[in-house]
Amino acid sequence: MNMITLAVLLVATAPAFAAETASFLTVGTGARALSLGGAYSALGEDADSLYWNPAGLSKVEKREVAVSHAEMFANTRLDHLAYAHPTSHGTFAAGLTYLSYGKVDSRDGLGRPTAEYDASDAAVSAGYARKLDFAEVGASVKYLRSHVGSTEAQGAAFDLGARKTLGALMFGAAVRNAGPGLKYEDQRNDLPLRLAAGAAYKLAGGHALAFELTNGPHGAGTDVAFGGEYQAIAGTCLRAGYTTRNVGGGTGFDAVRGLSLGMGVSLERWSLDYAVLPIGELVTAHRFSLGARF
Repeated sequence: MNMITLAVLLVATAPAFAAETASFLTVGTGARALSLGGAYSALGEDADSLYWNPAGLSKVEKREVAVSHAEMFANTRLDHLAYAHPTSHGTFAAGLTYLSYGKVDSRDGLGRPTAEYDASDAAVSAGYARKLDFAEVGASVKYLRSHVGSTEAQGAAFDLGARKTLGALMFGAAVRNAGPGLKYEDQRNDLPLRLAAGAAYKLAGGHALAFELTNGPHGAGTDVAFGGEYQAIAGTCLRAGYTTRNVGGGTGFDAVRGLSLGMGVSLERWSLDYAVLPIGELVTAHRFSLGARF
């Protein structure tokens, strides 16, 4: 994969702005959440809440492991692992996100290939959540590492979240990726800070609707996301969502670029989820997630 392909990949997988770095932090995790357009800050009550809203971890009742995998285009792969451990003192969680771009071709000033090198991004997270009398609250810290060839940047960030449940109605708010940014050589750029607020409603029969607003203070603007899931039969859900995050100007396809679809099968201890996400005119990303509770 050459540098031109790598640049196209970074733009396609997440919005990139001149003032932001570590855009892999905005790609999202968990096929269920992504099939709902990313409207998950209020609805999420599982191990993947470590990414979307750490306050949702407080609703985890059993030890839970969530693993997700995505085959992007070229040689790019995204993997995520999260573990949540409920105790009488709250829920503790840990997670790992790893994005590999495969081999990148290096070229000289005349465009001639010179060598190949690796490029990857990674985040290691630790979180905690607790139910209080007035709300559910949570927080997480992240160690970040980004490397391209011999160039490497390291840093830290933190997330904060809160949720309020009123019967079948839930409200959630989260601050994601707050931190000083990453420094490459002499250049330091901001992390993709995101402020999210949403609501969700659980209907009778296992159905749900969710809505979310997300703002990027460093120039990313405000995006809207909404989604719903329909339990066709016990343990099997069909999902659809939409987000303005992936929609741009250019062609008629842009009108549906924010659409996401998916389904999930859940048993007593296991769950398997799938989502398909358009990320370009000719490119779609397929996400698979496996969950285990014990």
